[in-house]
Amino acid sequence: MIIKSLKKSTARKKLRVVVIIAVVIISTLLILETTGVTNFIRSFNSKTTDQVVEDKTNSNNKQDFIEENQKNPSTNDTTSEPTADDISLSSRRETDGSVTILTELRNYSDGTCDLTIQSGTDTYTQAAAIIYQPTFSTCAGFSVPNNTVSHGTWQITLTVTSKGNVNTATTSMEVQ
Repeated sequence: MIIKSLKKSTARKKLRVVVIIAVVIISTLLILETTGVTNFIRSFNSKTTDQVVEDKTNSNNKQDFIEENQKNPSTNDTTSEPTADDISLSSRRETDGSVTILTELRNYSDGTCDLTIQSGTDTYTQAAAIIYQPTFSTCAGFSVPNNTVSHGTWQITLTVTSKGNVNTATTSMEVQ
């Protein structure tokens, strides 16, 4: 009898320990999820409410900009055609080794960005749309893994096409 009682007591203790560990793990995961440290529940591609509102605001601003220019063509006289000087191009090395290409486009409201990176005989290309913003527009984004093009000096060329205008900016970056 005592052995059965001890076995039941030991089994209950083990069950309690397992339940406590499970509760601690689940609680920890829920805390990490709610604080935004992990994204197990939310999809990586899902947008937050703030992002949806920002996208809608940017879209409305762009539409207002286009409509205003169509209603008042005389205001276009003060706005110059975009030139290569209206393109700001820079690069930044990330902690994971990838390279982010940063763009700032003045006098552009829509169009496309074509990125070309050359190092030696290696060439990498990528395209993105122009994203309109009230102060300056930007390319939708370029993140380049460092193993895409060989190490050395990267010649980075950005060609921006908008309303029949084609402009180019270049920069270089040393990648080890």
